[in-house]
Amino acid sequence: MPRPGARPLRAPSARARRPREGSARSPGGAEVDGRGGVGGAATRGNFEEVLGDRSQGTCPKAHVRRIGQRTLGALLLLVVGLVLSACAAPLRYSAYVEAASYRQGPLSPRARVFLIAGGVDVANFAEEVVIQRRFWRSQGLTDDEIACYYAKPVRSGYEGDRRQFRRLLADLDGCYPASTDLVRRHLAEAARRAPPFLYVYVTSHGLPSLVGPGVPLPPDEIDLLDNYLLQLGAGVGYGIHGRRILAAYRKGAAADDLLFTPRALASALAQAPADTAKILVLQGCHSGGFLDEPRGRAEALTSLPNLTAIAAARYDRTSFGCDAGPDQTYFGGLFNRLLPEYAAGKAPPEVAWRSLYDHLRREIEVIEANEGATPSEPVFYASPTAAPTNSQSAG
Repeated sequence: MPRPGARPLRAPSARARRPREGSARSPGGAEVDGRGGVGGAATRGNFEEVLGDRSQGTCPKAHVRRIGQRTLGALLLLVVGLVLSACAAPLRYSAYVEAASYRQGPLSPRARVFLIAGGVDVANFAEEVVIQRRFWRSQGLTDDEIACYYAKPVRSGYEGDRRQFRRLLADLDGCYPASTDLVRRHLAEAARRAPPFLYVYVTSHGLPSLVGPGVPLPPDEIDLLDNYLLQLGAGVGYGIHGRRILAAYRKGAAADDLLFTPRALASALAQAPADTAKILVLQGCHSGGFLDEPRGRAEALTSLPNLTAIAAARYDRTSFGCDAGPDQTYFGGLFNRLLPEYAAGKAPPEVAWRSLYDHLRREIEVIEANEGATPSEPVFYASPTAAPTNSQSAG
């Protein structure tokens, strides 16, 4: 949602679906280069633009192709389901927001699976969390072992994906607000209980930085904003609005409670003992910056023992399918389709994550080639102490 008087957000036109390699278009129209900065002179005017409204993410508007083909019978069942769900879910945005409640209260002491949808402008992130929640339930995990999180949509996001948001309303019941401070606190709490594993799936928009080089800010504020991040939209400034986040920091908020960065995530997971298996899946543009990038921002996370991680896109690449229309993102849809094949009947540490990643990457490459999209180049990482079925890699 642009500020009053701010330059409106501009979506790429249908003729501009192929992002320039190593770059993405930011919500405010600024060019984000592959090094993680924001292009243009580092003037005060540019600073205002860089720290403008980022309630929406950075994924390019690629041509939408839904994952898989539905049969006529499945389509009829879907239509019937939508009609029935529409009878219960509110139509107006204000009524929807009121009906879409967040879970309150403490985290279950048995929680070990964390499913987090962070975006506020499309429904596909929430869809991915709902599908995974169903899958892990089918594998025998109980609701007190699964913690889910989502962010209520902004008005424009709800209007763009109204039918899907309404359909998902009941399925999101029992999920916490997707804010960095709450997610980090819950992960740290679960980690301190020394569970056998922690599985974390995060799906949202991603950015390489919220500030460009040369901006006149103190070093600690540059350190706050100049990080790879995934949006957790139920937090301060939708988890991505630089000016509001900076204002909260200046009032005393902890940096790691404001932005979901490699450092914030690592600080929570580091509370677990070395023998706790840590499985991390990150769906978002530039999410590979959490695992392998040239600026040293990923070291806090990759230094953790017993870590296995998959990211949807290289640090300087975007991922696709995170606009209104598709049920899931390209990466998230394929991941959720392959998960039953590789994880059925297994606990997360027993899954051959490297094999799943190799399969997923091959299919992602085919889809992106067919769409004429710049390859997202998903990333795999496994620490030397990770499960023996996962050889170490960063590519």
